[in-house]
Amino acid sequence: MGTPERTPEHAVPSAPVSAPPSSRPLRGPQARRIADRLSVRFRVPFEPQYEPVGHRWTLRWYDGPTVDAVRCALERLVPDGAAAAFAVRRDFTTRALALAAIRETRAGAMHRSVGSWGQRYHLEQLLAGQEHPDRPDDPREAAMLERLLAAATTESVRGPATPDLSRAFDLVARDGVAWLLPEHRLAGPGDRDAAALSPLEYLTARYATDVHRTAWETALAVLPLRTAVLAAHRDQRPDPEAARAALTLLPALRAQLSAEIDAIGERLAAAADADPADTDADADPIDADPIDADTVTITATV
Repeated sequence: MGTPERTPEHAVPSAPVSAPPSSRPLRGPQARRIADRLSVRFRVPFEPQYEPVGHRWTLRWYDGPTVDAVRCALERLVPDGAAAAFAVRRDFTTRALALAAIRETRAGAMHRSVGSWGQRYHLEQLLAGQEHPDRPDDPREAAMLERLLAAATTESVRGPATPDLSRAFDLVARDGVAWLLPEHRLAGPGDRDAAALSPLEYLTARYATDVHRTAWETALAVLPLRTAVLAAHRDQRPDPEAARAALTLLPALRAQLSAEIDAIGERLAAAADADPADTDADADPIDADPIDADTVTITATV
């Protein structure tokens, strides 16, 4: 079956089921007609394969519907229990597994120490109940997937270059997923490039360090708003896009600071109007001041 970017013959097959002894064995034309009807129903190529051992037919496909969905469709297409004459097997393409690796890396569930086959087994179990696991959720995820597949593609003397699944696993396990986005491409107004960075993402990519850098590279977690704007403010020579990103975020930061100041004012006003006796009885330890020197600096600036 000419499915592109196929993984080797390793999948999540259904339990083998033999045909009932009383039923007549299916012939090739019948099996192919059923496979064609399933292909039309699910818009995914199905291939019937005859297995001499057991004298049965196996329907195979890549990605697409789940095993349970195909089983239900078979019961409707082939009544009177004849559907049990088929075994069904769903395999996953490199595309589906690479996309799952991106998602699992962002979720913190991909670990290089288990090896590529251990990672693959984990992902196959994860995808078993998902329909069309090769389909990205949005244009950004699609762009990230294409960049990963391109980076994992190696030259081959035996045929066309194809993505290497183990290399894709190694790349995201070692480098995370942030590199799949253009680090120095700030999205502008009306920008249609889904992979371009938002202002907060741009400042995170440029200024994040230590745990924040790790969180960005592996999960695309952004810096706190205040921290990101301060980083650009403290940069002695910020590049123009960093300055534009910080300026774009100033209204949101101003609203955040105003809300914090209002909350502090309300608490202090309530304390000022309270009965001194009640205040002494219910006194709590003094919390750390939520507005620090950084806040004062930003307030003075904006």
